[in-house]
Amino acid sequence: MFTIMFAVASEADDIGSIWLKAKSDLRNRVNAMRRASPRWDRVALTGWVEADPIVFDDMARLGTHQRTMLAGLNTPCWRADGGPAWVVHTHGIAYHPKVDWQETQTAFSTQWQGERRVHVQPFDASKSVDANIGGVVRYATKYHAGRWIGSAFDYWPAPWMAEYYDWADRFSQGWQSMRFRMSGKAMTDSRGNNNASSVDVSYINPMYTTSSFNSYPILYTDGGRSS
Repeated sequence: MFTIMFAVASEADDIGSIWLKAKSDLRNRVNAMRRASPRWDRVALTGWVEADPIVFDDMARLGTHQRTMLAGLNTPCWRADGGPAWVVHTHGIAYHPKVDWQETQTAFSTQWQGERRVHVQPFDASKSVDANIGGVVRYATKYHAGRWIGSAFDYWPAPWMAEYYDWADRFSQGWQSMRFRMSGKAMTDSRGNNNASSVDVSYINPMYTTSSFNSYPILYTDGGRSS
């Protein structure tokens, strides 16, 4: 599983352009690693964009790790009108059978430089693969309309909700545009036949409502694919 911090959007309408660039950069990074080593051919990724609001007064309440990460983005994290800036990032799942998680983190950190901008960790060995995937999907597509600042949980003020969900409703039908996925490169045997071991991550999907806020989730599923 992985988390990558991309950039800070000065307003919610800028989240989409940052996310579209990030998806292109993710593809280019994996493709560059594939050109360098065939061990990356089967690497597959899926993830979802998230944007956390932040205002100037939050800085004094943030933990050391959060302040360090934001400093690495090298972008002001507040707006002159007092509204929130949005820290755009992704949580996702990486399948990397021939590449260890440390190498995966190093490869992503080459693209997104800065302390604590990239975090990759292996699945919890005490849980099943399905449980691990389900946990990441639920976390990546969670809906709280709030955020943790230090040890306190704050709900977003109504204007922040309106700004974010107005953008989200225009940007994406359900989770389609909020999501990134990149399947493993097709593997072939000695005769050139496709090998079914190539991984397709398209089955990992959250369920969502069809209300006016299309990205407003209530249920999640890993797609029910059998192992």
